Amino acid sequence: MKEHQLLQLSDLLAEKSLGLQLVLPGAGDPQITGAHTSEIHEPARWFEPGNIMLTTGMRFMNEANPGIMATELVEGLRRAKIAALFFGIGVYFEKIPDSVLQSCRDAGIPLVAVAPEIPFRHVENFVNRSAPAPDSYGLKRMMWLTNDLLDSISSDEPIRSLIGRLGAACRGTAVLYEDSGIIVESTGEGPTNLIFASISGQPSRYDRISIGRWEVMYRSMVLRGRGYYLAIATRQGAMLDDLGDVLLETTQRMLGAIKGISHLDTSRQRHENAQILTSLQDGISVSRELRYWELLKPFGYRGFEPVRAVVATTLSDGTLPPARVDALIDSAERMGLPLLFAENGKTPEVPAGFHALVPRTKEAEHWLDSNIHDLIIGLSEPSSSLSQIPELFQDAELAATIARRRNASGKPTQGCLVRMDDVDPASWFLGRLKSPTDRKRLTTYVQPLRKEKELVDTIQGYLAMDQDIARVAAWLYVHPNTVRYRIKKVGELLGGNLNDVGIISNLYLAYQDEILRLQNEIA
Repeated sequence: MKEHQLLQLSDLLAEKSLGLQLVLPGAGDPQITGAHTSEIHEPARWFEPGNIMLTTGMRFMNEANPGIMATELVEGLRRAKIAALFFGIGVYFEKIPDSVLQSCRDAGIPLVAVAPEIPFRHVENFVNRSAPAPDSYGLKRMMWLTNDLLDSISSDEPIRSLIGRLGAACRGTAVLYEDSGIIVESTGEGPTNLIFASISGQPSRYDRISIGRWEVMYRSMVLRGRGYYLAIATRQGAMLDDLGDVLLETTQRMLGAIKGISHLDTSRQRHENAQILTSLQDGISVSRELRYWELLKPFGYRGFEPVRAVVATTLSDGTLPPARVDALIDSAERMGLPLLFAENGKTPEVPAGFHALVPRTKEAEHWLDSNIHDLIIGLSEPSSSLSQIPELFQDAELAATIARRRNASGKPTQGCLVRMDDVDPASWFLGRLKSPTDRKRLTTYVQPLRKEKELVDTIQGYLAMDQDIARVAAWLYVHPNTVRYRIKKVGELLGGNLNDVGIISNLYLAYQDEILRLQNEIA
């Protein structure tokens, strides 16, 4: 064949080193533009007119309706204007299946047998060296594949759609894991738990492994600061040879794009969310309530349902990490909980945290309980009047103050939640004492006891143990009469006796933190 002469089918058949045998002739002697092996589902869409498709017939193995599959395959090749179908015998089939012969005969497509000893790459190399523009197939395949996966971005659930298309492309299983092993999305019947157990222990960021009859390709990635594993699994290993890298690379890029778009949309929604919450905290008139209920509907609130204000702070003096904020909002979304949410920075008086508005529902209670481990949370009483939101947040702030005091008196490494509905009058009163002058009134009351530590310990234990003299004596390792003597002396120093309800109340207010701490210790 001359250097610039177009390659034709007869030229290939005349090349003895290729081991080709014409089984069915077509119409004329078609020109050849390229040759590529494919064992994937619907391969015709990856070919250009004049291409040759090489196959071992793996797709027909264990197929219940080989005739229908052969007809669909060949009809697709005819529409793609394929020059010929080359079938490798001796791999899965000793001869070309009758269903393929009949379908090629009906479609008028030339059918050529490739000898068992001839690797497909020899045919491909010969054709693609001789044919014009050998790279156009790869470019077109990449473009088609990218366009197919790009369609998922317009879906209501883009990640689910993308993983579904990926699974269809590899004719097997596709799965996206968080680095913890939680499945984000998956499709197909592959052993997803076994796949993660196998790939999570691999040192390489991307690789190919075998699990039983499944061939698996995977890669690890980081998207928006979170780790993920993307894996595809199929029983058709040739498909991974042909498209595995392209599928994983393209899907990873699509996931990055989806995450980026989602992040922008999430940022916009959070900004709108925080703006509405700030407006409600600043206060609205009763006449504007209906308008604000309409604004809340897109966030999932029902009109005039009772809502609660939430004020939360971190346990330590640190900030609220972005990942923790994402986890709080994501968990509310998973529970179907309507949520207005705004972060607040650290001040000299209060650690960093957030303000939120939630409906009075079981989902809200569950959300709060599941996020209490590292937070101090104050929860207001419910109200269906949006004009009362400023008062609700004042209540929630007070509940958070009480929660911080209780946390300091108990286990400071654990979170604490206080509902304003459950706050007793003494805690309510003490929580409202803001200034040092207010606190001084209580410390001044017990000033006469400060010089005698035994008296202070005794009266605090006496109040913490429900005024049970025997328990106090056992706790202090003293005789009960000693406890009685000390209690009597406390009354005298305070100008009365401990039968006086007023003195008992004042002592409880002055020593509530210490009393609560003792009750936690002896519980």
